[in-house]
Amino acid sequence: MLTVDGRAFDIEPTSLVVGLSGSWAYGKKAIASNVSADWHERFGPDKAFDDDPETHWATDQGTTQAWLEVDLRQPRAIGNASIREAHAGRVRSYQLEYWDVGQWKSCHAGFTLDEHERIKIQPFTAQRFRLNITSARDPTISEFQLFDP
Repeated sequence: MLTVDGRAFDIEPTSLVVGLSGSWAYGKKAIASNVSADWHERFGPDKAFDDDPETHWATDQGTTQAWLEVDLRQPRAIGNASIREAHAGRVRSYQLEYWDVGQWKSCHAGFTLDEHERIKIQPFTAQRFRLNITSARDPTISEFQLFDP
């Protein structure tokens, strides 16, 4: 039996929806520091969280640094990440970060991304995650996925 304080209808529903990949980032709200001009609908940050490797987030030509952020809506335990670069070889260095007590903290740093980079990280719990690309040539990311430990 479940007991609640107050009315059950006042409890905000929680989404446990994940895409075919099982990524907690699937379909969640995404923002980016830069999106290719005049192409926001086609190359917006949401395209990196749609479980479709044929779509991607793209930045303006000449972009050398950018970030891509996702809010999972509630804290989740994460221990694995997957990043697919739409055009391999453009990212030269990056950090995988999470929001903790009012600041971004790094949980992984790397250099070039393979076409499909799989990252195992020390498990931790957070709600907001960011791919911070610190050196690149016009970065494009087709998928940024976050998984259970």
